Amino acid sequence: MTDPYRLLGVPATANDETIRLAYLVALRTSPPERDRQRFEQIRAAYEAISSAQARRFHALFDVTAPTPEDVLESISATFQPRRPSELRLRRVLGDKSGSKG
Repeated sequence: MTDPYRLLGVPATANDETIRLAYLVALRTSPPERDRQRFEQIRAAYEAISSAQARRFHALFDVTAPTPEDVLESISATFQPRRPSELRLRRVLGDKSGSKG
């Protein structure tokens, strides 16, 4: 399951009422008649964080693996491409000599 906070568009510090309103807005945009799979994702996300107790449970026990999209989205904001060091290139390419010359 993707991050329920992101799916509903609320911050992790949101209260019950904010989460409920975001859930209702998401339901209006994706009713089950149009996209059943999206509706089920929204419903599951709301159930995972609908109350303070559910949010604590989710924070402690959610062990679902992130999807590739989740990983890319989480690193895209802070990722700064840079040139690798010569030592790192040698390690990756399998240079066993360890010499720099």
